[in-house]
Amino acid sequence: MTRLRTRLRYQRYSAVLRNRFFLVGATLVGLGILWIVVTGYLAHKQAQELATRIRQVKVLITQGHVEDARKLGADIPRMAARVDHLTSGPAWWIGAHVPFFGAPLDSARVTTAVISDIGRHAVPDLLAVAGDIDPARLRVNGHTVRLGPLAKAAPALADADRVLGAAVRRLAGGGTWLPVLDVGRAGFRAQVDQVRGYVDAAARVARIFPTMLGQQGTQKYFIALQNEAELRGTGGLPGAFAIASVTDGSVRFERFSSDTVLLPGKTQLIDTGLHFGPQFDALYQASQPTRLYVTSNLSPDFGTAARIWAAMWQKVSGDHVNGVIAVDPTAMSYFLGVTGPAVLPGYSTPLTSDNVVSLTERDEYALFPDNAARKKFLVSVVKVVSTKMISGAGSPLGLLQAASRAATEQRLLVWHENPTVEKALRETNYAGALPPPTSDRPFSGMIVNNAAAGKLDYYLNRSIGYARTGCGSRRDVVVTITLTNNAPASGLPPYVTTRLDHDKPKNVRPGDNRALVDYFATPDSRLQSVTLDGRTSVASAHQYLGHSVFRIDTELPRGGTRTIVLHLDEPARSGTPRIWRQPGVTPLGVDVFDQKCG
Repeated sequence: MTRLRTRLRYQRYSAVLRNRFFLVGATLVGLGILWIVVTGYLAHKQAQELATRIRQVKVLITQGHVEDARKLGADIPRMAARVDHLTSGPAWWIGAHVPFFGAPLDSARVTTAVISDIGRHAVPDLLAVAGDIDPARLRVNGHTVRLGPLAKAAPALADADRVLGAAVRRLAGGGTWLPVLDVGRAGFRAQVDQVRGYVDAAARVARIFPTMLGQQGTQKYFIALQNEAELRGTGGLPGAFAIASVTDGSVRFERFSSDTVLLPGKTQLIDTGLHFGPQFDALYQASQPTRLYVTSNLSPDFGTAARIWAAMWQKVSGDHVNGVIAVDPTAMSYFLGVTGPAVLPGYSTPLTSDNVVSLTERDEYALFPDNAARKKFLVSVVKVVSTKMISGAGSPLGLLQAASRAATEQRLLVWHENPTVEKALRETNYAGALPPPTSDRPFSGMIVNNAAAGKLDYYLNRSIGYARTGCGSRRDVVVTITLTNNAPASGLPPYVTTRLDHDKPKNVRPGDNRALVDYFATPDSRLQSVTLDGRTSVASAHQYLGHSVFRIDTELPRGGTRTIVLHLDEPARSGTPRIWRQPGVTPLGVDVFDQKCG
């Protein structure tokens, strides 16, 4: 009987304890949830205040009020640390580790930790050097740039770039069951990535510009104008050029010349002694690009053309250049849009952002029937634009933005012989470098080389469609290339329409054109079939710089459209397809469909 009473008392006592434990647990959970809600709200408000403060600082820097920006930004590290602190307590840690339901809390904690890192490290670094890298302060005059402040700012910019890069990587993924949170995190990541792009560019400039602009010794550059009325792999036919030297940030143009000095006689070629391997030879060597200036840039890889141009100039002049720059008339239009018009001596019409493209790639052939006079005119164009750019006209920031736009469109390309500098350049659009075969993104690139030796590509419209379907280790790809020849039936000078291809059809008309189309695909792609205007056709298969290349030689009748469709089997690479945009008079039309898998 005693045992029974003891057991009953124990059961009642245990029930009371369980109820109390349950009550205490429920209370703690409730308090934890309340704590998360309150601190989450406070963190959200603090993050909004921080974002507003950063925007205000950015405006002040843009307006040139650097010291005011630093004063206003002095509190940013404390504000950022508070955002992280509000979401880093025990309740947040426990909540974030609850399966499924804790995913939004974990995502929020990651976001606030990133905000803290950016506010405590990247922002102070950027504020510390904001005045040093202001383009207006760096420019002494039109032709001289201060290099000391750039070199001084390089470490802080590199640190900020590292922090922002890590932030972008941490913010990737993180999908939860709460869409509004995912959208906010994705939007924040996009903003950070955009800022990181600017900081990365500034860090790279600070790292390599002192070398490129002659801080350790004079640097010389060969600067070529490309004419896209006759397409080449890197853009257009190389023509007039300049030689510039830079010493301790000060630019001086030594020479402006037509391409005549680089064009051989009937029996003489320029033997550069350069060799780029059997794959290059298979694609291009029949046109002797290492010995002929006019065919030297058939490859889309600018570094190849640059080395050829540098070697040709040294062979002809005995003068060594450290770097090579290519620019086209569209890039010139961007610069003239900042500096204002340039005056052409002997011509009534000034050179403007509106007329430089049509004047140099279309009108010149009607204005100057004499070839020597036309070449002299092009030299004048290169000279007055170059002189205008170093005259001090236009804002330094505007010129940098024009250069960035031109590089993004591959209309401004730069190569340097210094391996460290060139490695940094090849990570940017300025290098005009094909992506390495190890890239994790699929690749699609249409390269057109004019095969008729006329100037009809001014009237050429190009477009490419890339459609990737199927899922698995390999995927189905259909590439549709459209080329439309809009040359007029009459009124064009003979220099524009005359064809020099020896195997042209007998019935060609003025305005008919010819294109050598090279399609650069993802490495290890296999061609299944190819059609031209709906009829089965053929393409020669090659390998170059790790890419699969398929070549189609096609006539482009005046007023007609040719459609090439390639059906390929490609390795299934992650990431969005990268489309190579060969510059032309008119931009390349692009249409992409990429079926999502998984």
